[in-house]
Amino acid sequence: MEKIDFVVLWLDSTDPEWIATYNHYRPEKPIHDQARFRNWDIFRYWFRSVERYAPWVHKVYLITNGTFPKWINPDCEKLVLIKHSDYIPQKYLPTFNSGTIELNIGRIDTLSEHFVYFNDDMFINAPVEPDYFFIEGLPCDYNFESVFKNPVYDNNNKFGIDLDIYWAIALINRNFNRKKVISQAWKKWYGPHLWGKPLLFSLLMLSRSLFENFTLFHHEQPMLKSIFQEVWEKEGEVLDQSCTRFRENINLNQYLIRYWQFASNRFYPMKKKGIMYYRYDKDIVDDLQKVIIEERTTSICINDTPFCSPEDFDYAAKAVREAFERKFPSPSIFERE
Repeated sequence: MEKIDFVVLWLDSTDPEWIATYNHYRPEKPIHDQARFRNWDIFRYWFRSVERYAPWVHKVYLITNGTFPKWINPDCEKLVLIKHSDYIPQKYLPTFNSGTIELNIGRIDTLSEHFVYFNDDMFINAPVEPDYFFIEGLPCDYNFESVFKNPVYDNNNKFGIDLDIYWAIALINRNFNRKKVISQAWKKWYGPHLWGKPLLFSLLMLSRSLFENFTLFHHEQPMLKSIFQEVWEKEGEVLDQSCTRFRENINLNQYLIRYWQFASNRFYPMKKKGIMYYRYDKDIVDDLQKVIIEERTTSICINDTPFCSPEDFDYAAKAVREAFERKFPSPSIFERE
């Protein structure tokens, strides 16, 4: 069996030094209480879930700006601590753009070819085996092509990530011909894993030479390190432009790598994984606690939102911590004694 690593990004949003650096480079938009920087204080449970549900993992790569959790065990044999400056070219640093951090992951020398990428809000919630992520050396994924999807604009979210995705698809179409891709492995694109609406959409795309879009799922992503290197070789100029200090209206991110895996047929087709996605909100607390404790789904994503008030966030975060503590009361090998 090939070695499989996990990669997870983390940020201490309460670190005074980090806040000062952020505000120095972006004085026009200083950090106050932005949702994507709020600290939920549940990251230790991510490691406890890995230890319980994926003990077979080879190494866990924890990537930060250079500040690590005080409770982390730096002597753990399975843990590799990585700073942005260890692998991201100096010209992109310091960066506060997760896309820049993601696109350069393939530069980590010791990282295995097969790895699973996590954000710190994505938790394994039930036992998984290596073949949940890789089969025959290929990332397991659900290539649900979406059609009739147009970008939507609103005053709060603007275009969201729609423009990022369209840029990624444009690069895919510059490098691949959809008809040729499918002719090389048609069972991956018209197999039983796409039964129902996904298969109908694929049939509607039957005569198309261009890819249109893929349904987006915000969960952990199995990846091949060599794909990162290949994309940089072929589209380095574009990726270089995308590696900005802060998020901009259009930024490429790890979804480009996922789509490249699809378009090069380097994936193993499978049905949609057992995942659940939650946005922090007071109203979902009871259900989320049950999902965490009862192992009702294989993985969960608990995402913050600017529409969650500070009061509701505090209430929801406390309830989620209580559920995780009930489920994982003992420290993992990744934590100090």
